[in-house]
Amino acid sequence: MSSACVLFIMDEMRRKSKEKKLATSGEGLEWGVLFGFGPGLTVETVVLHSLAA
Repeated sequence: MSSACVLFIMDEMRRKSKEKKLATSGEGLEWGVLFGFGPGLTVETVVLHSLAA
């Protein structure tokens, strides 16, 4: 459920930003980083780039 939860939250941020007619999503930043920590030494990292809606 954790991966689905992250995608749900990101989609809600995008949707609310689109409703407010903002140029970018979330806090208005162009770049972001998403970290996922798993058991042991498992780490997943994703670099995010905000696109205009």
